[in-house]
This record gives sequence, structure tokens and C-alpha cells, in this order.
Amino acid sequence: MKRVVDVFKNRGRELIWTYVIDLRNDEEFHPGQADFEIEALRLSQLDKRGAVNELSAKVRLNN
Repeated sequence: MKRVVDVFKNRGRELIWTYVIDLRNDEEFHPGQADFEIEALRLSQLDKRGAVNELSAKVRLNN
């Protein structure tokens, strides 16, 4: 299952990066919105996008 997740700086809600997150979806694991956002924040730390306390992530919802 794939989702597009935007990562923002908390102050001003400035968009700093977008990830396409692909989490496996099988009988044992059914990812929710929070799982994708947590993974995007984890990747943001690996990519040195900012301090963890300054970032937030939000899954783009398709209407």
C-alpha cells in the first residue's frame, strides 16, 4: 500500500519535503494513516530535513 506524505516545519506549516511511502499490507499488518506519517518522519531524520521536534507529517487524502 502506497501513500503520499508531506513533511512540514511546524512553525508556519512550510512544506519542506514529500515522500511516497510504500508499506507492505499483508494478513498481519494493515497500515493506518499514522504508520505512514511515522515512516515519513523517520525518513526525514535519515535525510537530515530538520530536528524531529520541528517537523510534522500529513498523509494526502484522495477525495
